[in-house]
Amino acid sequence: MVSTHLLDFLTLHPFVGVTLQDKIRGVILGSAIGDAVGLYTEFLPKTQAELHPPVSFWPPPITTFRGDSHRDRFKEGSWTDDTDLSLLILLSYLHNNALVPTDFAQRLYSWRSQGLRCLDRLPLGIGQNVSKVLLQEDFVTNPINASKVIWENSSRYIAPNGSLMRTHVLGIICLGMTKDQTFQTAMDFSLTTHYDPRCVVGCVAATGLIRGILRGEITSLKDVDDLLEEAFTWTQSNHPEANDQTLSHEEYLKHTSAESTSNLDDLQLDDARKMGYVYKGLSCGLWALRRAISGTSTFHDLIWGITLQGGDADTNACIAGALAGSWIGWGHLPPCWRDGLNDHEWLSDKTDKLMIAIGVKEGRDVGAQDLDTELYGGRGMLSEDECKKREQALMEKILLKMDARRKEKEKEERGGGVWGALKRLT
Repeated sequence: MVSTHLLDFLTLHPFVGVTLQDKIRGVILGSAIGDAVGLYTEFLPKTQAELHPPVSFWPPPITTFRGDSHRDRFKEGSWTDDTDLSLLILLSYLHNNALVPTDFAQRLYSWRSQGLRCLDRLPLGIGQNVSKVLLQEDFVTNPINASKVIWENSSRYIAPNGSLMRTHVLGIICLGMTKDQTFQTAMDFSLTTHYDPRCVVGCVAATGLIRGILRGEITSLKDVDDLLEEAFTWTQSNHPEANDQTLSHEEYLKHTSAESTSNLDDLQLDDARKMGYVYKGLSCGLWALRRAISGTSTFHDLIWGITLQGGDADTNACIAGALAGSWIGWGHLPPCWRDGLNDHEWLSDKTDKLMIAIGVKEGRDVGAQDLDTELYGGRGMLSEDECKKREQALMEKILLKMDARRKEKEKEERGGGVWGALKRLT
């Protein structure tokens, strides 16, 4: 529970004109929207991404996906594992009324096979690094050690974006904590799966920025730059493996400075060799935040621009959506995405419960009484056979879609239909 003086933030922030509650909703809904929108072009090169823009989730008709086996697993307007994993942190906090990294680790381990049980969502899109860490025998009891082993096995090289995409919710939960406590919390939750100092500094920076914006302490571009430098200095001093080789200040500035993030094209987000690199995602978020603060772009323009770059678009847009949403607020999220996002009412309800739990919204803190916050979401644990049946049903669905596309392509090649008949006559 945060101190009661934080209720003062409920008054309008004069520099943006939105309330703290609106900003908090902007973080959580903004990140989920970015995730769902980015899915439309995830893993595509920019040249193809530009051909498949995510026009609208609402009102119908909803913009359909580009037909391929990756997107066949999802329903239009749905978020991916990026948002699922951030919700594991949120639900863990609501259930325990505290931040417990080992409880998050247990939920993550369960999610690998069970998915997000409270919404009956399958576990779709788990990253390679997270998957390897979860397979370590001591993950649930000692996740940081498991994470470190995988990092060391990679010759201390891998630094993917899988922890950065989920830690924005910590910027809300840490609202009443000191800056040092916030940085430490961000590091603790990154280390559970992503041990590399670059992953940690990304989480420390993004979490600190969101907390600072919500508190009204970050009100300018200079404040952003100052926080970024504080995040680097703190991580360099507190990460157990940080040194000039593992955490280069020059490389950090290359990806986070205002000059480096001024042009979205320069970030080369569809570079297949580095599209999942943590600094790519952080750069996207900073590009969006700086433009939001400058008032040069709407939330729609920011997420649209990132999505059309392709690459790891869902994660990049998720990170950007959280940071930009913390500034812009829920009320300025585009209704064409916000109101058509699948499960947006459920997500709004959990956001309200989080605000009550941290003391910035009046209401009864139900905590663990909310069955959704239980490990298996109040639905119970699925058996191995039940998990296999779910996976089989999904595969059958994918195969049917692939077969329908094949038949449609064959029909077009034969010149089928009325237009084909006219063509043959001429």
